[in-house]
Amino acid sequence: CSGVPSEDSEAKSKVSRSCRAGLLFPVSRIERLLRRGHFAKRIGAAAPIYLAAALQSVTQHAMEEAGKISKEKKKQRISLRHLQLAVQRNPELMQLLRGM
Repeated sequence: CSGVPSEDSEAKSKVSRSCRAGLLFPVSRIERLLRRGHFAKRIGAAAPIYLAAALQSVTQHAMEEAGKISKEKKKQRISLRHLQLAVQRNPELMQLLRGM
């Protein structure tokens, strides 16, 4: 997802929807799972993009907090325990992951 157009002007390069939206999470895979899950009869074009962005944002926030905790513990790798502590310290993340 470099964003640099190809030098061959005749050939059209395919750019993924994730790249166009500026996301790292796969928009096409999320759309496929939404359609196969039969959550709704119809799914809009922006729904998988929005869901991918939301998932990426929550994941990024949780991993940032876990990274801070791992630095506090003077570790270089994020472990499962660091991620659990990050979720427990943040009431919004805890509420989101509990589903209440």
